[in-house]
Amino acid sequence: MTRILFVPVSGGAGSGEVQRCRLLADALVAARPGIDAHFLLADGSAPVPWPTTGLSASPTRAVAEVVEAIGALRPDVVVFDGNTRVAALDAARAVGARVVLVSSRPSAADRGFRWRRMARLDAHWLVGAELLSRRHWRERLGRWRHPGVEVRRFATLFAPPADRSPVLARLGLSAPYVVACHGGGQHRLGGRAAAEVFAEAAAASARGGMTTLAVATAAPAPALSVAALPNAELMAVLAGAEAALLAGGSLLVQALALGTPVLALPMQEEQAARVRWLADAGAVQACADADPLALGASLVALAADPAHRQRLREASRALGLENGLPDAVAALQALLER
Repeated sequence: MTRILFVPVSGGAGSGEVQRCRLLADALVAARPGIDAHFLLADGSAPVPWPTTGLSASPTRAVAEVVEAIGALRPDVVVFDGNTRVAALDAARAVGARVVLVSSRPSAADRGFRWRRMARLDAHWLVGAELLSRRHWRERLGRWRHPGVEVRRFATLFAPPADRSPVLARLGLSAPYVVACHGGGQHRLGGRAAAEVFAEAAAASARGGMTTLAVATAAPAPALSVAALPNAELMAVLAGAEAALLAGGSLLVQALALGTPVLALPMQEEQAARVRWLADAGAVQACADADPLALGASLVALAADPAHRQRLREASRALGLENGLPDAVAALQALLER
């Protein structure tokens, strides 16, 4: 049986790498039934609906366990998402696997272009709005030294939105509405859990008269809440929203690609750099602080300002933020066939 192994960074504050790999696995198996998708995840990570081998820590720390698992599973393709170690790349090569490295942060992308890593890759994917046009000197050197490595850029990856009407009906939503979602993970803002901050902001927005859905957190009434949504349903909800309060991770770029006006609150420095870049381009409204009452008021104000929302949409459209999932799945299929 053809096997693809996903090895995302996991077990830390964020969850974007795990969710991106789950999205790729779902879409790949839907396009090519019979593929065996398997995950290596740190113990305590959010579960995925695929066979999983647990690790004592994130793959970059539990390197010996990753090497052992690759040797036992003998995959045809290995996708490392976020970061990896040379020893893990060597293990993949030793079993004859094709190797893909996915980088969604500038610092991770630069590490991936180092010669020792490039020598062991078949493909290096850069995923992120700010990486579409960025060309670092390390990339130029890496591609010059290893021209056989396929370098691809994707603004974002997400499932095609589901039919919106039944999703909204199940959630008790009707237009107009706004969405608040911190993106999952265990980030903290000013000493508080980000989930709590977003929940209180959603409640403040709802008290301000705007129907508000909080995703991945339990918000006080009168806000509505849902623990989680499949990516296709979340995309449908975001696409129909007047505006959304989001963090600075992968969900932010997904929403912009859908044309959703976004109030962005970054969780850490690399997210802050992305939000600054997008705000400078006029594509998002950046948050000044993490006060829930202020966030709720800003979300209501954005939803009530059609001219501002249209300016945000036009600036996002000018950045060329398109969904790269079909091309990514086709690229994985090509590697499996090789």
